Amino acid sequence: MERMPNLKLVGSTMSCMQKNWIIASNSFIIIGLALILSRSGEVLAFDTGLPQSRKKQPDFIHAELKVLVDEFGSDADRIPSDFLEKVRRWARLYQTRDRSDMAKVLESQRELFDSLKRQVEEAELPPDLAFITLVESEFKPKVRSLTNNVGLWQLEPITARHHGLQVNSKVDERLDPKKSTAAACRYLSSLRRTLGFDTSLLVTVAAYNLGPSRLQARMKTVNSSHRQNDFWHLYSTRRIPALTRTHIARLMAAIIIGRNPEHFGFGRTDDSNAPSRLKARLEDSPPPALDREASLQLPSNRLSTRYR
Repeated sequence: MERMPNLKLVGSTMSCMQKNWIIASNSFIIIGLALILSRSGEVLAFDTGLPQSRKKQPDFIHAELKVLVDEFGSDADRIPSDFLEKVRRWARLYQTRDRSDMAKVLESQRELFDSLKRQVEEAELPPDLAFITLVESEFKPKVRSLTNNVGLWQLEPITARHHGLQVNSKVDERLDPKKSTAAACRYLSSLRRTLGFDTSLLVTVAAYNLGPSRLQARMKTVNSSHRQNDFWHLYSTRRIPALTRTHIARLMAAIIIGRNPEHFGFGRTDDSNAPSRLKARLEDSPPPALDREASLQLPSNRLSTRYR
C-alpha cells in the first residue's frame, strides 16, 4: 500500500524554511543599511563644506612646526606627539578664546610689535622671538605679575638691572617697550653663550622661562653628556617641567600663526573679511579640550609662571 505523506511534517519543514529565509533576508537588509550608513558617515566626515585649507590644517601645522623646529636647531623628525598636540591646541585657542591677544600683535598693535621684531633681529637673534612677549605678558607693556615680573618681557628686577635697566622706587625701565626689549635681547644672547651656540634655541627659550640655574641643574642629572643639551631628551624625560613645556608649545603656535596670519583668519584692523574667514575656518569644528598641563598654565590673570 502506498503511504500518504506526513502532512504535519511537511508543513513543519516548510515553516522552518520560511523562517530561515526571513532571517536571511533580514540579515541582508541590516548589512545593506550598515553599508549605506557607513558610506554616509564617510561623506559627513570628509565632505564638510569647509575650505580646503581648514581640512588640512592639522597637517599644515605639523609641516610648519617641523620647519620652525629645524630653524631653532632641534631635530624636526623627533617632535613628540604630545608636543604637536599642544601646539595644535594653542593654535586653536589663539583663534578662539585668546584671539584678542593674538590680534594685538597682528592687527591693532602691529606697528609696535613689528618694531620690536626689528629690534630683536638687529640684536642678531631670530625676530620671531618677539612672540615671547605675547606668551609672557599677553603683549601688555604695563603688566606686573604677583612675583614682580614687569613689562612685555616679564623681567625680574635683578635680571633687568643686570642687563642695563634702571629699576628702583622712582624709575622702572621694564615698562618701556624699547628699553625692555633691548635688555631681553641681551639676556637671551647671554643665555645662548652660556648654553652654547650649538645648543637648540628651544633650550634657550626654556632657560628664559624656567631660569638658567634651574634648567642647568636639571640638565646635569642626564648621565649622557651629549644628551644634556638635547631639547627633545630634556622634554621627554620631564627635565623641562610642565609649565615650561606648555610655554614653549604656546610660543611655537604663536609663531606659526604670526608667519601665516591669513591662513588662520587674521589681518590688519582694516581687513573687514577677517571675521568671515575665521567663521568659515571654525564652523562645525568644536574647540579641543585643554590638557592638564595647559590648564595649569592659566592662573586667573593668565600670565606665565616663572621659577627663577
